[in-house]
Amino acid sequence: MVDEEFSLDELAERSGVSSRTIRYYQSEGVLAAPRREGREARYNLGHLERLELVAELQGRGLKLEAIQSLLERAGKQKTSVTEWLGIDEALRASWTDDHAETMTLAEVHQRLGKRPRRLVGELVDAGLLERQEDGTFLAPSDALLDLTLRLLDAGVSIDVSRSAADLLRRRLSRAADDLVKLFEAETGRSFAGRGSPEEVAAALDVIRPVALDAGGLILAQELERSLRRLAATGTRRSRRS
Repeated sequence: MVDEEFSLDELAERSGVSSRTIRYYQSEGVLAAPRREGREARYNLGHLERLELVAELQGRGLKLEAIQSLLERAGKQKTSVTEWLGIDEALRASWTDDHAETMTLAEVHQRLGKRPRRLVGELVDAGLLERQEDGTFLAPSDALLDLTLRLLDAGVSIDVSRSAADLLRRRLSRAADDLVKLFEAETGRSFAGRGSPEEVAAALDVIRPVALDAGGLILAQELERSLRRLAATGTRRSRRS
């Protein structure tokens, strides 16, 4: 049975991709060269499926360079793009149970409990609550709102909590970027075994809960170190006076 073949114009019509773009994909190595029949190019179902896959990946927000790299990686390791897309889903998945929460004013008051009602305005000013056009309130991070209220009960103002969160985010964002670069550089060597989709997914599954524990542990250790240094400095100052 002869495989179904198409001319360039037929492939463009069936795929919804212009002839010019198809030629560009060929020049970039994203699409295999067609079979030649004299001066005419003949494309098959494999070309059509590749164009559909490229369109799907672009729909996920991937640029052509990233798509090309993904296709090359899948080809070298003899794995399907679908497997690597599973890694993509894992990379995009949330690592925490945090979520946005929409509440009515009555529900916000219920959340505050016995705390002063004036705190609603302070929470809005801090960005922990956002007023919506329909009169409801959106908490972009329900977990951060809860942490702020817990700190408030311990005597830490909303302004100090916000400043502390901003400080932590600035410092930890750089650490997170450096960690991801480290994992990426070592993938297939000393991280994620040989770097197959299954091994990368398994490594990510292990890292996810460990990251939460490690972040809390290291932050607590460093706070303890800094507070001890402050205590020692204060003791020396009191002795001098």
